[in-house]
Amino acid sequence: MKNFDAFVEHIVTKWRAEKHFLLEKGGQLGMPSNREAGDLSEQYVVSRIGKLPTKYATYFSKGSQTPSDIYSVGRRNGYWHIMLIQVKSSRNKNAIHKLDEVEIKGLEVLAKFIKSEIESGLILKDYKDKEIIITTGYAGVYSNHTLNPSRHYLMDTKYYKMFRMNSGNLDLSSVKNSVIVTHEL
Repeated sequence: MKNFDAFVEHIVTKWRAEKHFLLEKGGQLGMPSNREAGDLSEQYVVSRIGKLPTKYATYFSKGSQTPSDIYSVGRRNGYWHIMLIQVKSSRNKNAIHKLDEVEIKGLEVLAKFIKSEIESGLILKDYKDKEIIITTGYAGVYSNHTLNPSRHYLMDTKYYKMFRMNSGNLDLSSVKNSVIVTHEL
């Protein structure tokens, strides 16, 4: 999707100015810092996305400034798929933070915001009439920093919800099944 990187930057900037909704629960303490550990876990999830059969272009929310840490877009069977993922990590594989209802709702609000920005904005104006599926999800990562180099393990994933644009010609049951599997990473 042409200009998706500029679109993500626009979304992060506008979200931060208008919404002020940040996810800060479930952080890590110690070395590396929470931010560094989170960044490493997000990079690990991006590496998993890179191994999916569909090629996705992936971008980060700078400084995790929105409910989604990762924005990915890929062309699938007749539609564009925008995948929003919140990543949580921990050094304790039994204590990875799970998203609560407020955090899940934040992802939904973000997905609706993205949809409205595609419909009314200029950055992705060439895609206003295209079939677009926006999905929200979660990835829980165990970060083992006792190893050198550190290792990361995907412990849990969740698909939450699908939002559609111009999807009248799509087999939505098939689309939903496909995106659910994609969110399993």
